[in-house]
Amino acid sequence: MKSRTALVLAGAAALLILVVAPAGARPAPTPVVDVQPFAAIAPDGRSAAVQVIASCPERWTLLEAVVSVSQPQASGQASFPLTCAGYLQVFNVTVPVSDGVFDLGAVEVAASVVVKRGKTASAQDAKTIQPSPIVAVDIAGTARLVEGGATIDVTVACSGETTGFESRLVISRGLVVDLGTYTPFCDGTPHTHAVFVPTTLGPGAAQVLTFAQVEFAGQLFYGIDDGTIEIVG
Repeated sequence: MKSRTALVLAGAAALLILVVAPAGARPAPTPVVDVQPFAAIAPDGRSAAVQVIASCPERWTLLEAVVSVSQPQASGQASFPLTCAGYLQVFNVTVPVSDGVFDLGAVEVAASVVVKRGKTASAQDAKTIQPSPIVAVDIAGTARLVEGGATIDVTVACSGETTGFESRLVISRGLVVDLGTYTPFCDGTPHTHAVFVPTTLGPGAAQVLTFAQVEFAGQLFYGIDDGTIEIVG
């Protein structure tokens, strides 16, 4: 009977609050944080890229805005620059490893926001995510003319858990578009590939584009680089 009475009293109190609350009254403002279902691991496993959406009420003081990434053998944490402006903000956060080395297994991503204005309020979120491998690619600024075409240095770094897949390098000037191929070597460190492109282009500026492709768990992933290069004799 005592328990039932408490419930009845609690219900009456709730009803009273509902009745006397002003029409249009708003709930107390609270912070928000939402881990997005995206994560990517650097080729050397020394960092992870994640994304969070967060907000905190205007005129509150931010005490903490952090995101952590963890696996059984590795973990790391980083802060993100949340501004208490009352609207949602998107943050792409690079989390450096502080212990161990990240691999391409599932990661636990947790985020926390703590704010204060007289009292303290907080929000947390966490997700388990299957990360993608980051493929880092960089095309040199010059191409060297050789017999039958030109060679262009392309530097690629990809995780040792991935396998290089045939990739394309396109060089163009005006209506002339020529193509070369290469296969990235993946061991977590950068490797430079001298890519031969059959072309009749002579010295001067040209546009270049590459998709460096790798395979992991039956899926293809790629890194992109493009820009203007100088063809030299």
